[in-house]
Amino acid sequence: MKKQQHGFTLLELMVTIAIVGIVATIALWDSSDMLEENRAENFLLDLKRNISFARAQAASTDEIVIICPVLNTVIDSASNLECKSEWGSTNTVILFIDKNNDGSYDSKNDSLLRIMSKTPSNDKIKYSGNDSTLRFNTSGRITTKPGDFIYCPSSDNVNNKALTVSQSGTTFYVGNTTNTCT
Repeated sequence: MKKQQHGFTLLELMVTIAIVGIVATIALWDSSDMLEENRAENFLLDLKRNISFARAQAASTDEIVIICPVLNTVIDSASNLECKSEWGSTNTVILFIDKNNDGSYDSKNDSLLRIMSKTPSNDKIKYSGNDSTLRFNTSGRITTKPGDFIYCPSSDNVNNKALTVSQSGTTFYVGNTTNTCT
C-alpha cells in the first residue's frame, strides 16, 4: 500500500515564493518617473502641434496669430482673456487671431482658435524667450525672440523636457534637458 504524503516539496515551495515575489515586485513598482516623463513629453508635443498650427494659420490667413498663457480659472468665462507674463504652473495656453493687434484676446474682435488642456498644478513651464507670447506675423515667422520651452513635471528636475522655437517659427522637440523652471 502506498503511503499518502501531506504538504509541499521544497521545489514546489520555492516556485511559489518566486512567483509571489515577481507579482509583488510588479504591484509595488514605482512608475512615477515614467508617468512624469510621459506627461512632460505629451505636453510639449501637443504644444509643438499647436505652434505649427498657429504658424500655418498665420501664413494662410494673412492674420496675426498669438500663443500665450492665461490663468486656468478664467478659461470658463472666455470673453476677455489676458495673456500672462509668465508661463508658470497655473496656466492654460490659448491660440487666437489678434485682429485688433493689441496682444490680448477680446471675444468681440478676435477669433479664438484653440485652448490647450490645463497644466497639472504641480508642473511648471518656462519659456526662455524675452516675451511671454509667441506672435506670428503673416509670413508665419515669430516677431518675438525665439527660445526654449522647459517643462518641469516635478520639483526634483529629473524628468525635465525641452522644446526649441526658432525665429522662423518652427519647433524642435529636444527631449531631456538639464535646464530648470526656476
